[in-house]
Amino acid sequence: MNEKLTNYLNGIFSPYEDLHGVKDLKEELFIDLNEKLSDLKAQGYDDEAAYRMTVSSLGDVSEIIESITSKTRELQQRIGMDFSKINLQNSDFKDVKVHDGKFNYSALKGSDFSGADLTNSTFKCSDLTNVKFDGANLTGAKIIKSSLKDASFKNCVFDRTDFSGSDLSGICFDNQTFIGTIFDYSGLKRTSFKNAVFKNVSFKTVTKKAIFDGATMDKLTYAVLKGSHANLTNVTVI
Repeated sequence: MNEKLTNYLNGIFSPYEDLHGVKDLKEELFIDLNEKLSDLKAQGYDDEAAYRMTVSSLGDVSEIIESITSKTRELQQRIGMDFSKINLQNSDFKDVKVHDGKFNYSALKGSDFSGADLTNSTFKCSDLTNVKFDGANLTGAKIIKSSLKDASFKNCVFDRTDFSGSDLSGICFDNQTFIGTIFDYSGLKRTSFKNAVFKNVSFKTVTKKAIFDGATMDKLTYAVLKGSHANLTNVTVI
């Protein structure tokens, strides 16, 4: 009977498998429904009757899906909206599409923007401590004068991303590609750019404590970094 219940849940949730949170919801529902099934059998109902009553109690699964995805879909539909000055700590923004969004002066500590498309969005003076941007598209995004302690930026798109005035100390940007990216007056103490690629990148700041070991860069970026006393002993110029 447990296998039959599992197959039933797999079937009704199959159209929603790609939505974030569905797996956890399905596991919770299985536990709840299994307990209900056991209670009905203890009350004297036979297996089939208990099963029918159990699955009937689930209701319309689309309404359940709506409740767990409402925030994501609202963000997807409200492209360009202003989310500034809002407490959004530990929010789930995975895979959302927010072009020209505004997250200025917002509390976003611990939030997850993994896989999000944040093209031309603005994060000004925001708390981005421990925020995940892994896999995010940050084309044209302005992350200005913000705190980014322990933030993660694995496999991001950094075309024309502006980090001016932000604290990037200790952040790992290893193996990333930066095209037209701006790091003017950013905190770069122990920031790692190992094996990164730089094209037309701006550094109007002292970068002597940043790590560029194995990086590849164009002549202009090299000249800018050399002028700011960066350690370029193991850098390839193209």
